[in-house]
This record gives sequence, structure tokens and C-alpha cells, in this order.
Amino acid sequence: MNKENIRNAKNFDELLDIKYGKIGSEKRDNFEEKAKYFVISEILKEVRK
Repeated sequence: MNKENIRNAKNFDELLDIKYGKIGSEKRDNFEEKAKYFVISEILKEVRK
């Protein structure tokens, strides 16, 4: 991962491609799964308040 590539990313999807790989790669799939669990846990915290 190159800092120059990160600076030149034009949108968030491109940034994710640089950092975690293209959609369908194992590293990207793991990241997206963890991100979904995080979002769900935050929603549950808010509902419980």
C-alpha cells in the first residue's frame, strides 16, 4: 500500500480497493463482514438506549 495511491484515490470505493483489495477478494470480504457487524452493533446500542 502506497501513501501516494491513497492520496490519489478519487472516491471511497477506490480507497477500499487500494487498502483491502478488489470486491470478492478474501481480505475485502473480511473487512466488509466486520464493517457490517459493527454497524449492526451500533444500531442495537442506539435502540437499547
